[in-house]
Amino acid sequence: MAKVLILHGWTNRRQQGHWQRHLATALRQQGHIVAYPQFPNPDEPKLDEWQELLVAELDILAEIESGETIVIGHSLGCINWIQGAATGRISNPVDRVLLVAPADPRMLGEVEGLKVDINDPSVAAAVHASTGQLLVLASDKDKWTPRGIQATFGEPLGVSPVILPGAGHLSLDDGFGFWQGVIDWVNDPKADLTTR
Repeated sequence: MAKVLILHGWTNRRQQGHWQRHLATALRQQGHIVAYPQFPNPDEPKLDEWQELLVAELDILAEIESGETIVIGHSLGCINWIQGAATGRISNPVDRVLLVAPADPRMLGEVEGLKVDINDPSVAAAVHASTGQLLVLASDKDKWTPRGIQATFGEPLGVSPVILPGAGHLSLDDGFGFWQGVIDWVNDPKADLTTR
């Protein structure tokens, strides 16, 4: 049994068909503990509010003593995690973090409270300190990372992202719904994340 926290992105209301909702349902059916909170004001997010809920959910999961803790973020949900790590709000590292299609912070100027510089080496150090295993996964054609995932996140974080060719922003608008690979990865960190 794992404890899984799913972090949605900008404008996401956990709608049917989204891979994160499929993931939450599948993992709950398998007996995992899954937190999939709705962050406030998804159309006009205030990152300070998102940070408060993120920390609260982590604290609740930490009260459950058994099982590894896994965090899976998408888009702005990834930046929520990165900022929480960089500002010291994530005080207890989790076992695994998967950042899916993280949005380039330079594209997020409308998000109130955003204060993370992904190119600051202290940010990378904090993100790595927040987890035992960090994975970044993205498409090679994502409008939210116009400079490419390797230049935007891979190099600053010192990781080699997993690439899903042609998957856009891995959103419903890009036709990205059910995703078997991410379900498998929760159960086995060596699973092939690219399996659809």
